[in-house]
Amino acid sequence: MSLKPLMAATLLALSSLAAQASTVTLTPSAPAKAGEGVDLLIQLTDPFAGLAANEQLLSFGFRLSYDSALLSFGRFTPAAGWDDDSPWLGAGTFGASSFPGVANNGQASLLLGTLHFDTLQAGLAQISLISDQGNLNQGLSYLWSHPQPLNASVQLAISAVPEPASFLLAALGLGALGFTARRKPGRA
Repeated sequence: MSLKPLMAATLLALSSLAAQASTVTLTPSAPAKAGEGVDLLIQLTDPFAGLAANEQLLSFGFRLSYDSALLSFGRFTPAAGWDDDSPWLGAGTFGASSFPGVANNGQASLLLGTLHFDTLQAGLAQISLISDQGNLNQGLSYLWSHPQPLNASVQLAISAVPEPASFLLAALGLGALGFTARRKPGRA
């Protein structure tokens, strides 16, 4: 095997790694409690890392996977400036586009959207965003660069919330204790 094709393949692989330096994160907007709703922010860190100064992010898309025993999916809401393309992508697939695109202004991060879930019970729920390789509707689509994968996952800790009846019983018990403690000194 010739050295030139091997070097060319190595340089191509290294250039694609440099262009894929952006990171997708899922961050809960508040602690998750059983029986309540929770929003997850989809954030892109270093959206234009390793890309040309004239680059633009045109669209993004992903498949959603989550623990349906602990969560009920509510909705996907794209961030301001993005148009929701989800109705055309099929069940369980979400995405948005922006034309003429989000320009590379040296942003450190970029909010892509929000996922809303209703929590069903306490536990540790796995939530994942997955882009299928070769599907042009998924991943991060740039104007001049090759599409990049959009993959992220988070384990969401859902805490138990005391029942309202428990609060009522506790309040009644404390009230009764206070009432009896108040009456005892007056009897003497």
